[in-house]
This record gives sequence, structure tokens and C-alpha cells, in this order.
Amino acid sequence: MCKSRKDAKKPNADTARRLFVVDVENYCGKPVLSEADVLAAKKSLEKHFHPGENDLVVVGTSHTSNYFNVGMVWRGVRQVLGKGHDGADIALLKAIKDYRLDTFSEVFILSGDGIFTEAVEELALSGVLVAVVSIKRCLSQRLAEIAPQLQFVKQPALEVA
Repeated sequence: MCKSRKDAKKPNADTARRLFVVDVENYCGKPVLSEADVLAAKKSLEKHFHPGENDLVVVGTSHTSNYFNVGMVWRGVRQVLGKGHDGADIALLKAIKDYRLDTFSEVFILSGDGIFTEAVEELALSGVLVAVVSIKRCLSQRLAEIAPQLQFVKQPALEVA
């Protein structure tokens, strides 16, 4: 069930570098996460995408306890924290702007929140290969309509159960 954009740039296999933007609470399908939930999200990302040493993973949380659990379980990632409504989303959107996106062959948004719609559209229009990865019940209709590529996953805790 993937849509693709024909005008997106093609990655060079020798220099391919991917950016994974993970709204971990949305990706897990719940607001409060245990270490087991975070580990399940990490394993899910590894299972579906096999991130390599050149890839960058940015994990956003909106609760201090979740931020702590990500730090305990998911080493080698950049963590961002934004408290309040859409806090993690806003922190992740700010983090995206910290990078030269033309250095990535693909950008994966692991969230279904509609707040990412404009960023996904801008990335796609600039020629970056971009995909949205979400639990079906957590996907905003607006984001589903604009996503050049869309992939559904099971709730990570259910995948490893």
C-alpha cells in the first residue's frame, strides 16, 4: 500500500544515508512508555528498516519519563523532548531543520500525527524521498493524503510479543 513520487531523487547506494524521525509515543500507540515499549519500538525499526551506521535516528518524546526510558534502552540516537500538547512533534520538526536534508537519501517519519503534513509535503517537493510509517489507527487523514509513501506497521509491542 505504498504511493511513490516519480520526481524524487534516487539514492546512491554507495552514499545512502537515511534519517529516521521517530515520534516514539505515536509509533508505540500510547502516551506513557515502559522500557519494554521503547525496546519494542527500537526492534520494530530495526526489523523493518535495518538502520546502518551512517543512518541517523532522532527520537522525540513529550514526557520526561519516556525520555528517560528512551535513554536507558535506545543508545546512539539523538533524543529531543518537547513537553505539552504536540511537544514531541514540535521538537522533532525543529530537529529536522538542524540537518542538511540533501545529505540523506531518504527521510522516514515514524508518526501518524497530522502536524507532520507540511514537513512531509515540503520534503517531497524538494525532491527528498520521504515515507510516513505509522500504526493505521494513529494516522491522520491529512498526513495519509499527502504522504508520497505510506507504510503501516503493527503496534511495536504486539510485533515482538
